[in-house]
Amino acid sequence: MRIGVRLPQYGATWAELRDTAIRCEALGFDGLWVNDHFQSPGRQKRDDTFEAFTTLAGVAQHTLRARLGVVVASASYRSPALLAKSASVVDAMAPGRMVLGLGTGSDRAEHDAYGIAFEAGAARSQRLRHTLGTIRALFDQPDGATVHGALSDAPNRPAAHPPVWVAAHKPGLLELAGQRADGVVAAFLSPEAFATRRAIAESARREFGRPPLAYCLYTFALPITAETPAWLARQAEALGTTPAAIIRWLSSTGLVAPADELRARLDEYAAVGVTDAVLAFPERMPPEAWDALAQAALGTKAR
Repeated sequence: MRIGVRLPQYGATWAELRDTAIRCEALGFDGLWVNDHFQSPGRQKRDDTFEAFTTLAGVAQHTLRARLGVVVASASYRSPALLAKSASVVDAMAPGRMVLGLGTGSDRAEHDAYGIAFEAGAARSQRLRHTLGTIRALFDQPDGATVHGALSDAPNRPAAHPPVWVAAHKPGLLELAGQRADGVVAAFLSPEAFATRRAIAESARREFGRPPLAYCLYTFALPITAETPAWLARQAEALGTTPAAIIRWLSSTGLVAPADELRARLDEYAAVGVTDAVLAFPERMPPEAWDALAQAALGTKAR
């Protein structure tokens, strides 16, 4: 299982984000990932927030090996052509390292704040289907793609064909992922729930004779050590709470455990077919906390 991290794109400076990316690549993490938000999705809406594609373009200039990905781009925030172009440009900056996650977009408050229509669930799913089809056309026909109602001999240069992973929870989108995407992203699931969703996508993939898919788990992760409360102190102060309360909340949604247990819990996901994990930290974590996460998840010794 390939293990990556979500970079600190909320409540950090660019220097902190950049240095964390460099550090995490050196520690051996497979991927450096960002969410797609214009404001922090947490309680601190006015935190500095780094947009997905411009952030990855910057990170590409400071890293050499790690994959760069979005978990996941909202199909409602940009036109399909702009999504394809943005992913292609990052792929040109970091050849072969870009991964485009694609989802329907579910943050109603963010849509409202930025004047973006928040459609009903079925309409958002249909938009994702249209977006995926349009992006595929641009990737497959970089000299000029035509899609009725969307593209008319539209080139997509620099040409690129990064993998597209679909965030899917219900059968319809899981089947779409099996039929037309390169992977599936699911968040905050037990191994058993992930296996159930994987089976739906796998059935569709086999029916259409498509190559193997990536299966990505997105989840919070926090190694518990004697230093953990101190690592969380800045975030607790920003939220007006305590490190203990943050630990309790993270425990309800993510992987919070001593180092050896955290790795064992990741192995449970690998056993049900998860190929990739993206581990998200709370905000405002110090460098040594990232070292501890690498030691727990990868067996990497602290720097």
